Amino acid sequence: MAKLLTETNTPAVEKRVRSDARAQLQIPAKHLRTIFEHDQWWVEDARNGAQWSVCDTNIGVFDFEQVTIGEDR
Repeated sequence: MAKLLTETNTPAVEKRVRSDARAQLQIPAKHLRTIFEHDQWWVEDARNGAQWSVCDTNIGVFDFEQVTIGEDR
């Protein structure tokens, strides 16, 4: 069985994750953190600690499921 893109730790996939996250979540590039942990990609907003799990879709872009809301800092 082929790996999903969200399970693939390469610079090319990270670039796509960052691009889709900036567009969909409206996080400025300087505050966007991408993390590959537990065999999948995660996104974090460094301004408040909010985190999203990166999800594969069948339409060629990533989707993001928020797992922590974050806090005001």
